[in-house]
Amino acid sequence: MLMKKYIIYFCLVYGLFSCSILEEKNKGLLTPETYYTTPEQLEASVVTVYKQLTTIYERTGRGTCAMFGADDVTTSKVNVDILEYEIFKPTGANTSLTNWWGQSYKGINFANNIIVNSAKVPDSDAKKYALGQAYFGRAWFYFFLVRIHNKIPLITDLTVHSDLTASEPREVYELIISDLKKAEEMLPDAWTDYKAKMGVTSGAAKAALSLVYLNMAGYPLKDESKYALAAEKAKEVIDNANRWGYKLVANYADLWKNVRFNDEIVFGLYYNDKNGDANQSGPLCGSPSEYAGWDYFFAELNFFKAFPAGPRKDATFWTKFPILNSNGTVTIKDWTEIQQKRPYYKKYIECDNFDWNKPWINVGWTSSRTNQVIRFAEVLLIYAEAKAMSGAPDATAYAAINKVRNRAGLANLTAGLSREAFRDSVIAERGWEFAGLEPNASRWFDLVRTEGVEKAAANRDASEIQLAVKPTKSNYFAPIPDSELLLNPKLAE
Repeated sequence: MLMKKYIIYFCLVYGLFSCSILEEKNKGLLTPETYYTTPEQLEASVVTVYKQLTTIYERTGRGTCAMFGADDVTTSKVNVDILEYEIFKPTGANTSLTNWWGQSYKGINFANNIIVNSAKVPDSDAKKYALGQAYFGRAWFYFFLVRIHNKIPLITDLTVHSDLTASEPREVYELIISDLKKAEEMLPDAWTDYKAKMGVTSGAAKAALSLVYLNMAGYPLKDESKYALAAEKAKEVIDNANRWGYKLVANYADLWKNVRFNDEIVFGLYYNDKNGDANQSGPLCGSPSEYAGWDYFFAELNFFKAFPAGPRKDATFWTKFPILNSNGTVTIKDWTEIQQKRPYYKKYIECDNFDWNKPWINVGWTSSRTNQVIRFAEVLLIYAEAKAMSGAPDATAYAAINKVRNRAGLANLTAGLSREAFRDSVIAERGWEFAGLEPNASRWFDLVRTEGVEKAAANRDASEIQLAVKPTKSNYFAPIPDSELLLNPKLAE
């Protein structure tokens, strides 16, 4: 009954706040100005923030095509939006770019509605929790945008800004930090209602804050003082993991078996295909055309070849493909024999009724798969890198990375590494652990913050799609959509 109540609230609130103009004839009806009178109404509005978070990550072209400049994924030539980023020549007319920009700012607007209007609502735990979720959501939308675009407009009120200029990234990060600090104080350690699995918690806010600090330590801000803060916040999560129930899943492959919930998820986005709340990121997005897949993404050859053998590699890549012949027999083809001649990412394919022996059956373009945005494995690797870079790779930093390596079937990292060599080992480990467009821990973001884009692009196999330009730092960030510049030319200043 509780879930039903919040669905009703969502329909009402989403309808209210999707509109920018309320006509005068509706003055006597429910409006954003008159809706907020109770903490329950404030809490109900949070559903709109979660909805927008799921929207920006629900499909490869929506929220991840900006990450295709990395060396772990590539695409086919027919996917124009993605191809622009693959060849380092994105345009402001890119439809996916326009989509994630608009959906993100819609989510920011929903969060601002809650934050601004909360002043009219009496204090209570419900109000505090609603605010915590709104602050977390706003911070995450801005974190998503600033890592892709670098300079973006900051909006924290409900005013229509027709002449707003883009803010420098440091200013954006300052708001993100402020919001996440508020969220970690306001959010509960766990939820007892319908959000027992899906709601963000104080642990998620702390983990997100550690990642924000880590990114600030790298390019473009290169504020190395943030390494110590990243290590401190990540350690707080690690040392108190039982408080939130976080732990590594023992078997890496189990992370991807038709996943809904697991103990490794620190921040997850949940979908229910049966209710029309669908995740479009798999399986057809990442399936080969031999199964009527869309060939949106698959592995770059050199990344696949360099990936260390073991159970993690086996669980990450799809390399053997059963092909149904016209006479009813089945032939197993190696990845070198299929159309794209590339391994595919196995970890996103499995969903309800999927059969690896008959992958052409029950394959749809939507699913209820959870997008695991922050995993506990990432918190461990954030700590390892940040601890080393804020001082030296001590025993605790080694212990953190070795937990991830050992789960992957790898031996402990070589002892006695220098600070920089240890950092490079963590970056490589992150690339293998989160390979293939995991929503947040994208290889692309690591290459940008460590200024490694050029080196990675130079290591492409000759058979990969030819680059339009040789990348430099001018190619690190996506443009602001043309549609936004048309409405407000000052954003280009």
